[in-house]
Order: sequence, then C-alpha cells, then structure tokens
Amino acid sequence: MKNILFIAQNNMSLANKYRPVDFDSTIWQSHISDILKSKIKNNNFTNCNYIFYWPRGTWKTSTARILSKAMNCLDLHDWNPCNKCANCTAINEWSTLDYVEIDAASYTWVDNIRDEILSKVEYVPTQLKKKIYVIDEVHMLSKSAFNALLKTIEEPKDYMVFILATTDIHKVPDTVISRCQVFNFKKVWKEDMMNHLKDICESEKLQYDMDALELISKISEWCMRDAIKYVDQVSVFGNINVENVTNFLWIAGDKLIGDFLEAIKSWDKEKIFAMVDDIASRWIDLAQLTKQIIVYIDQNLATDMEFLLSVSEIFGDINATIRYYPYPNIAYKIAINKYLNWDTSKQTDTPKIEKIATNPATPKTVPAIQPQAPSQPAPSRIDTKPEIKTETITTSQTTNIDSTDTEQIKNQLIDRLSNNTTKNMFKDYVFIQWIEWNTITFIIINKIAEISLKKDEKEIEQILNEILWHPIAIETKFQDKNEFFASQLL
Repeated sequence: MKNILFIAQNNMSLANKYRPVDFDSTIWQSHISDILKSKIKNNNFTNCNYIFYWPRGTWKTSTARILSKAMNCLDLHDWNPCNKCANCTAINEWSTLDYVEIDAASYTWVDNIRDEILSKVEYVPTQLKKKIYVIDEVHMLSKSAFNALLKTIEEPKDYMVFILATTDIHKVPDTVISRCQVFNFKKVWKEDMMNHLKDICESEKLQYDMDALELISKISEWCMRDAIKYVDQVSVFGNINVENVTNFLWIAGDKLIGDFLEAIKSWDKEKIFAMVDDIASRWIDLAQLTKQIIVYIDQNLATDMEFLLSVSEIFGDINATIRYYPYPNIAYKIAINKYLNWDTSKQTDTPKIEKIATNPATPKTVPAIQPQAPSQPAPSRIDTKPEIKTETITTSQTTNIDSTDTEQIKNQLIDRLSNNTTKNMFKDYVFIQWIEWNTITFIIINKIAEISLKKDEKEIEQILNEILWHPIAIETKFQDKNEFFASQLL
C-alpha cells in the first residue's frame, strides 16, 4: 500500500497486520504526527508527558508505540522510526524492560501502580535511550492510583516519559491533565475509512463492493480497528458484498431501514409491528439497528425534514431503554405505539385548527388585541374585550403589549399549530420581539427552528390572523443563542 508501512506477518489478523508502525502510517492524524516528528527533530523530550485522547480505534496506542520507537531509534528515516534497528526491534518484539505498556483496566488499584511503576522508576534504562511507560485506558485508574502516580508524573526523571491514552479524558483528574501535553485525535471520516478499506482489500486480493465497504464504515462508528476487523470476518465468504455483510454481522442495510421508516410514515400499526418481528427473526441486532437508523436519519434529513426530525424521537427513546428489555422488539413496539398515539393528527383528516368568528363583535374564544397609539397606555390583559376603533393606523404604529400578553399570543399559537415538530421548536427557540399593526417579528435562535417556521409560515399567519382579528405578516430574525440570552440580561 502506497506510503503506508506495516509489519506483515503470517497468521496475523488484518487489524494487527495493517496497524501503523511509523508516523506516516497514521494518515488521518497528521495534525499530531507532524508535531511529534518536530519534537523528534529538535530532541525536545525533557520532562514531557503526554495524553492521547479521543474515540477508540483511532490509533492512540499505536501512536504511543511509534513515538516510543522514534525517541529510541538508532537510524531515523525522515524522523520516523526505522523499525529495523536493535531498539525498534526490542519494542516491536516486547524484549526490553525499558518499554512498559500497561492496561489500566487490569491494573486499576494503587498497589498495581506501586508494583509496576513506582518501585522501578529509580532504575535507569538498560538498553533504550528513554524509559517509557504507556498506560492505556488511563481513566480506569482509581483515585488513589492517580494520586500515587501524580508525584512521578509531576517531576519525571530526564530518562523517563509517560504516555497516557484514554477515550474519556473527563475522568482523568485535572491535576494529571495539567502536567501533560494533550493531543486530541480526530475521528476517521467515512470516505477516508472506505478508501483505506479498499486499499486493504486490493492488497489482500479480496473481492469487494464499495456499498459493502460503506456499510462497514457506518457501523464501525469511526473505529478503524473495528472496520478492518469486519472486513477480515466477512472475507471468509469470499466476497465482501452488502448481503454477506448484513448476514454475517447481523445488521440492516439502507434499503431495509428506508422501508421501515416508510412503514412508520404510513401509520399502519400492524404493518410496522410485523416488520419489527420480521427484522428480529433475521437475527439483526436491534440495539445496533437503533444507532443505524439515527445515522440514516442524520444523513437523509434534507429529504423529508419534518417527518425524520419527528420520528427520530422514537429511536432516541429506544436507544435509551432497549437494554432493559429481554426481548428488544418489545422496546420498538412500545416506543412506536406511543409515537403513533401521541400524534393523532396524522391518523385523521380532522384539522387541528379550530375556526373562530372573523367578526370582532361576536368573538367565540379569543377577543382581539386593539392596537393603541404609542401615547396611550397598554391594555392590562389580552382577554379584555376590545373597543372597535374606526381611525386609520399606519404601519409604523406599534401595539404596546407587555411580556405577559406576548407570551399568551405565543402559547395560543403553539396550541393551534398542527405540526408537532414546529410546536416544539416554537416552545424553545422562537420568541416574539415586537408586534406592529400588520406585522409580527420573531427572533429565532436555532437554524432547524428557522426552517420549520419558514415551512409552516402560511399556517402561522392564518392562526395569528384569527388571534389578532386582522391580517398580519411574519418577519423573522435569526440571532445567536448566547447573544440572545445575554441581551435579555441587559
């Protein structure tokens, strides 16, 4: 594979065979490898400790090994370890006591740290230039173990380097983080992962379909190790295609997910539940399916935003509760049934907006707000019966209504909206800035809320016409959420 170095051995899994062994192999972490190569070039390792942080399968531990070899290599090539000298070979083959790699999940307690590290730190390296401790999943250490390690990390010997790897840096004490240089690894994008899997398949002379590699990339959740492992597993069928991937890994393809969402959109409860049972009978992992559907919704949101945003609530609920059900298909049926019963407007042709009298003299429910000239006092309540005026009011004249009246108008509008997604957006992200005789201005602090309001603009205007007893137009202004709430404090 071009520009990528791997240690190839027989009888080795693909995940280990294609594990990077120099900085240039970590092709998606160049923002980190470039800095580390610069440190190697300048020999800048005095009293340095490192934390490698971000998701699993992004080669944090591999980079720690590469850095360890580079600091000790006897024949650097463009500031990469050569992987051939005595020191690189000793680390690769685990034949030196100067390089120690600890899994913190297995060495959690303070006694483990004392035995493995603290009792040995006084000894200078016997073979390598630097004595290096790599602690993987460091967030698993107990509080007492961190405290025992802290003094050594704070004042390390010149010949000693600590490299800590973690997927959950929030569990690492601030006192430890502040004494380390932190490197944030980034997720591997789907397209980059697909290209890498394609290179591996071609190198191994495996038959593959790009659709299958795309499906593997999606379910791997940015974990390159898992993606390569799945390719290795499915390759036993002889052809890496969508059918073999779905059958072997017990996952659903995009077509099945699309058909399932269409069934929900049809509001046919019997058909939906039958599909859930059918999916379960295929031994598809329903917990994994929930995550797949959420990813599918995110990637296809623009195709049917209103429906997909609404239906995403189902799978959020399922994802939070499915582990509590011995039969996962029951979790699906409960959440879907709750959703269908909740939005009854989709099951009937009855409009949710009640028509009210258009004659202000005989209002049914909500009396109108009579616009006042700026010099006149504001009405005390929105439900005060209006006095009909005959004079002409220009568009520059603003209705003087207090915040209570504005909130009442907003609440009445929300109650009458037929789209539940727009209702929820109005509650949290839309605010009335001011009302003029024929114009109402909304402040919006969320982009999706802005899209929802634009989509239902005609219905909103119709409802406001009925509430305020005269034609009214909508104006919208988008404002950053932080700026909006800060302005409310002034």
